[in-house]
Amino acid sequence: MFKKILVPTDGSDLSNRAVRAAIEFAGEHDSAIVGLSVAQILPHASFTMVSRRNDFTLLSESIHQQAKDYARIIEDLAATACVACQVHTVDNEKPWKAIIEAVSQYACDSIFMASHGRSGLNSILLGSQTQKVLIHSDVPVIIYK
Repeated sequence: MFKKILVPTDGSDLSNRAVRAAIEFAGEHDSAIVGLSVAQILPHASFTMVSRRNDFTLLSESIHQQAKDYARIIEDLAATACVACQVHTVDNEKPWKAIIEAVSQYACDSIFMASHGRSGLNSILLGSQTQKVLIHSDVPVIIYK
């Protein structure tokens, strides 16, 4: 039923636990994993605290590297579990939108993700990415809580 599962991560503790559960699920169901980490670069104007262009470039590079590191965690865990896996990082201000786009781009037939990611101010400002994925997804979404 689930042959190619999209597994997004934001690097949070719950997200990392969801990644492990997704890989275990994939192993039990002979499925492949498509790992996704979204580098959420907000518009340049949003960084009023950043006074110079170089500061923004360094921040952007740091966010991209962090997304790559999160994707590498999925790749390493899947390799250890002998589960077929490919990973991708993308830039998008709206992680939920990147997740929905990745489903069709990588021909996934389901999504396996954490019930919530980072909390605090980001949660208030950005809203629930999981809820938005649930609303907009055309494929089944497995929520790990």
